[in-house]
Amino acid sequence: MRLNRLFAVVAPIALLLPLAAHADWPKGEREKYMAQCVPAAAQTIGEAAAKAHCACGADALKSYPASDLKSLMENKASAELQQQALTQISKCKATNPAKK
Repeated sequence: MRLNRLFAVVAPIALLLPLAAHADWPKGEREKYMAQCVPAAAQTIGEAAAKAHCACGADALKSYPASDLKSLMENKASAELQQQALTQISKCKATNPAKK
């Protein structure tokens, strides 16, 4: 009986561990992404829209494994991974096409 209670507590935690490993950007990498993305996007859509678009892109990529995010940031990712990332980011439509 006691083992059943222990299992009931430990099992959900054990099942969530893989999700925690892919839950967010590695430390400092999201900031690097934003620092690269915002100025590039601001040239065509304006600063405010660029910040929103890049934040959406960063959120779209945060479920990727840390190793994939690092390789993307270092331009060492495979062509397939780059295409997958671009597909995820493209779901974030820029709302303001006019440059401000």
